[in-house]
Amino acid sequence: MHVLFYLPVVTPWWFDAIVAPIIRIMARDATVSVLVPPLWRGTGIGPEQLTACADLEMVDWYILDGEDHPKLRTSAADEAELIALVRDIGADLILCRSADLATPELFPGIVRFIMEGAAPPFATDPATVWLPETLFDHGMMPAIDPAARARLDALFRPSWDEARARFGAADRDGFLAQAGLPQGKRLIGLPLEYEHEEMFFGQHYSFASNIDLVNAIADQLDDDMILAVTNHPLNEMHCDNAPLHAAIAARGGTVRMVPAIGAPGGATMMLARYGDGMIVGNSKSFGGCAFFGTPMLRLSRFRTGGWMHAYDGFAPFAADIRAGMARAADPADALSWFALHLIDHVFDPATPGLTAADLIDRVTRPVDERRWEAGAARLAGHRMSEAA
Repeated sequence: MHVLFYLPVVTPWWFDAIVAPIIRIMARDATVSVLVPPLWRGTGIGPEQLTACADLEMVDWYILDGEDHPKLRTSAADEAELIALVRDIGADLILCRSADLATPELFPGIVRFIMEGAAPPFATDPATVWLPETLFDHGMMPAIDPAARARLDALFRPSWDEARARFGAADRDGFLAQAGLPQGKRLIGLPLEYEHEEMFFGQHYSFASNIDLVNAIADQLDDDMILAVTNHPLNEMHCDNAPLHAAIAARGGTVRMVPAIGAPGGATMMLARYGDGMIVGNSKSFGGCAFFGTPMLRLSRFRTGGWMHAYDGFAPFAADIRAGMARAADPADALSWFALHLIDHVFDPATPGLTAADLIDRVTRPVDERRWEAGAARLAGHRMSEAA
């Protein structure tokens, strides 16, 4: 097996914590090639990453440092030399950390993306990942034999019950007071996307900026609705948020920024729990809607699992909320989807004994009952570490 890593938007942290361990696993039993650009706008790798991998002498490294290497972050589909190089390498499996879909579509062999494994509100290690066929198809559910699904649900039930218990008894009034939100209004949540310069996945957002998104939704609000916005934690850390706050203030109270509550993402999960509806794009926050049964409007070019019953337009979404008949995710399907994702699909590259064959099996067997016991045990171990 020849495995190629194509990594135009890997960050140094991602490389150190996630991708380099996967390269090491693959290199023990497979031929490995790596295509990666130098550091630019927070993506690519630097000398520190290469030095840490100096012992991997059997790996073929291709540092894509041509003068046009910034194009790799958005689209390199017209880069004939790159496409020819990948075809000459002739890998059987290509693992991509790429925000560009057009270029990988031109690659030979099996192509998969290395994506975050997190599924809020369930706590997971930040280094857990999975290997989907594309970037942001959310909640897709393959057919599973009913007996196998019952076993999967049973294995996941302790994690599901723990998450329910963690949120405790409902206290909507207390949340509204803590978040500075008014009583007597229909509450629409809007978690914002990360939009730092290193976030090249932003090319797939439905709006040019978070401000444009806020304004587009605010223009459609009914008088009895409040748009409750939560900022992405990394926006708070790395971005100038003053223009966003000014745009929200200009709405005269119909749009409110909800402050951080608890752990990162906590305010968003509270909105998913207590809101009348939530609007999401490509964010993982859709998981909160699935878990709490909150009606969801999804603004995305990617697919959404049918069991989530997501809306794709604001007018019918708002009308059904106003009528008290907004549709939401099926709770039984929600449990099964979280179970499949977190027990079967997601893995930790630091797992002792993980082999190249194990990782290749995750590509060739997207659903495999033989992974479930270990996946459930990993979740149980993380629950205990979180509680300690």
